[in-house]
Order: sequence, then C-alpha cells, then structure tokens
Amino acid sequence: MSHGAEMSPTDITTGAAPADRARASVCAVLQQLIDLLDGVSPEQYVRSPVGQVHSAIGPHLRHCLDHVEAFLTALITGRLDFDHRERGTAVERDVTAARAEARRLMAALRALDAESLDRPLDMTIQVAEDGSAVAVKTTALRELAYLLAHTIHHNALIGVMARTMGVPLPARFGYAPSTLSFLNRTGECAR
Repeated sequence: MSHGAEMSPTDITTGAAPADRARASVCAVLQQLIDLLDGVSPEQYVRSPVGQVHSAIGPHLRHCLDHVEAFLTALITGRLDFDHRERGTAVERDVTAARAEARRLMAALRALDAESLDRPLDMTIQVAEDGSAVAVKTTALRELAYLLAHTIHHNALIGVMARTMGVPLPARFGYAPSTLSFLNRTGECAR
C-alpha cells in the first residue's frame, strides 16, 4: 500500500519560514470565511437545520473564531484550552459581528512575530463528557497548524450548508492543502 511520495528534507519548510507560512495559511482560510460571508444573508447565517446538517453557519464560524482567540490568548498566558468557549455570542447570531471578529483575529495573527510562534505551551484537553481533562505539552507552531486543519474542516461543513442554500463559495473553499496539492498535480477532482 502506497502512502504517497517520499518527502525529501528540502520539501519541509524550516527556520522562521514555517511560522510565516502557517500564519499566512490560517489568515488565507479566515479570509475565505470573510469572503463567504459577503454572500450570506443574515437569515442564511442563522438558518438551522440546513439540509442534513443540524446546525447553522453561525455556530460553526463562531467555533472556529473561538479557537483562534484561544490560541492568541495562549501566546500571552502560555496556557491553551480550546474547550473553554462562549456559546451563543453575537458572532454566532450576527453576520456583521462575525465578519468584524474574523477581521480582528486575522489582524492579530498577522501582527505576531515568528518568535512568538516558537514557544512551548501547556495545553488542557477535555477527553470525556464528565469533564475529565488531560494536560499536555505542545508548541505554538503545532497549534497554529492545528488551527489551519480545524478551520478547513469546519469550512468544508460550512460549504455544504452554503451550497445547499445557493450561496456561492470562494474558490477552493474547505479544501486541505494536501488535497489542493494533489489536484494541482493530477488535475483530478477531489473525492
């Protein structure tokens, strides 16, 4: 069974560049969300359910932005907890508030220097419904990469909802970088 082409050491970004690339990628995905919101009406933003998805665009977007906020807070405190989020906020209910918050967070990410992304973090993760949690050591760069994957995952779900309502999607919305690389290489459609 093949697991893809082998990577040479020159294929992996090193030095200060990984932080810059990861930050730029997260900002690009946030910009896609902002672009999508330009075509979403206030009613579409909160409509639930949408087809087979039992939630609205608003809660998914708020969830993603909460993760970015938790990440930025962790760069100040050294402690990361993606599970501590406020639900039912204006960002979840108001497309204008969501757009403004996405822009604010994107500006904060862009203002970070590479050194702030090269630091250890203590992370708490809830692992059970009863509130049980574990503590792990991680790094800011690793969690920035997680933000990218997490946001793309939710963008894919948001994309399903948007298409169901006839909302146009930004180009390549909800696709992982590895999928885009594959499509660029082969010209095939994503499956």
